Amino acid sequence: MKNKLSVIIPFYFSKNKKNTKYDNFPLRAFEKCLTAVFNSSYKNFELIAVSDGSSSESIKLVQKYPCKLIKIKNNSGAGFARNLGAKKSNGNILIFLDADVEIKSNALKIVNDYFNQKKNYGMIQGIYSNKVKYKSKTNEYLQCYYSYYIFTETKKHKFTQSLITNIFAIQKSIFEENRGFDSKFSGANLEDQEFGFRLQNNGHKIPILRNLNTTHHVNFGIIDFIKKITIIQIGEMKLHLRNKKTFIQKSAQKNYWGVISGLILVSIIMSLIIFNFFTKSPYFLECLIILNLAFIGLHVSFFKYVFLSKGFFAALRSIFYSYLHRIIVVNCAISGLIDFYVFNRRY
Repeated sequence: MKNKLSVIIPFYFSKNKKNTKYDNFPLRAFEKCLTAVFNSSYKNFELIAVSDGSSSESIKLVQKYPCKLIKIKNNSGAGFARNLGAKKSNGNILIFLDADVEIKSNALKIVNDYFNQKKNYGMIQGIYSNKVKYKSKTNEYLQCYYSYYIFTETKKHKFTQSLITNIFAIQKSIFEENRGFDSKFSGANLEDQEFGFRLQNNGHKIPILRNLNTTHHVNFGIIDFIKKITIIQIGEMKLHLRNKKTFIQKSAQKNYWGVISGLILVSIIMSLIIFNFFTKSPYFLECLIILNLAFIGLHVSFFKYVFLSKGFFAALRSIFYSYLHRIIVVNCAISGLIDFYVFNRRY
């Protein structure tokens, strides 16, 4: 059976960026995304590109392809854009695709074949490929982090507990029954993860299909890394404050116990350093060494993964990035609490 697939890609590119080689990278990634879809061996699909208040350059790019283009005047968030794309779709299977990923030519066929199986779960989660060589060492670390903690660490697991829209397919009827993405999220920030938690709370399971993998085209430095993680983690803190059950779900994920333990250790290290600044602590150096050795030991499996996939120096860099990443998350947890309770900014 050839299912009608509706590929939905929300996109937003700022109108204010200068026209430089660096700033054009996201548009080139978007072009690769669109081209890959139309190079698919499976042809029974429609592509719905939803401009979320995006720049004229990105809209002109979309118009080069036989897409169904939907324009939203003001930036309303990826969740709102995906829901609108789903509403305008004609397919019985919805495929949500991020604008910076490139699928393989057989990806849509894999999706169609899965939904033709007698026993399927009505949805499927694809993975990121970690075979990509990134010029940016920051991207190299972050992609290894996503690939390891979301997919590789759970390689013995049939299901994922963290939905991401790099490529995610779902029956339209199930999508509608579960009210789609929460459109209150601004930008592209955890609306996919929240939808995944909601699906699971409603009794659904999200299977991982590991041969359905995408190339993630990203290119940013350490400053943008800090900004990106800050936005995501403040948003995640607010997500857990709005719905305490999501925190329990997140904490219960076996692949994240090391991350959570690492956050606790970094919090203790930061507190110890601050305390010692005001009052000289006995055995400060010894405690600091022990805590740092514990932190490295806790993440040794991840460092080994980076070493085997990217090499020795990448593994060394990942130690630095792991510390930085956890420090940002701890600070964002505090910022999220203040933003939520003091300033009453719930999203």
